[in-house]
Amino acid sequence: MASRFTVFGASDCTCSDVAASLGEALQINLSERESSFKGGKYYFTRGPDGVEISVERNVRDEEGVYSEPEFSKYKILVYVNYGRVDVDEAVAAISGLHLLRTENI
Repeated sequence: MASRFTVFGASDCTCSDVAASLGEALQINLSERESSFKGGKYYFTRGPDGVEISVERNVRDEEGVYSEPEFSKYKILVYVNYGRVDVDEAVAAISGLHLLRTENI
């Protein structure tokens, strides 16, 4: 079975706003974490089915390159790893989130 990796973006929200919306829509709890690699505070959860969801800022590195350069107009990124179509559809239904990329590997 193929693994599914999806990225969503938001322009006018904060990480905490997006995490709260995801939690409400999917009935999950995203824990706040800290990573200098991810630009500071971010949110993460891994469900019992292995689906991972991460809410991060689209930060620039020391050379000014965004973590997702092709999506530089989105300041918040949502990564759904090892996901399913129903999870992606629920995330896509959240106001302010836009589907940016889906890969099946």
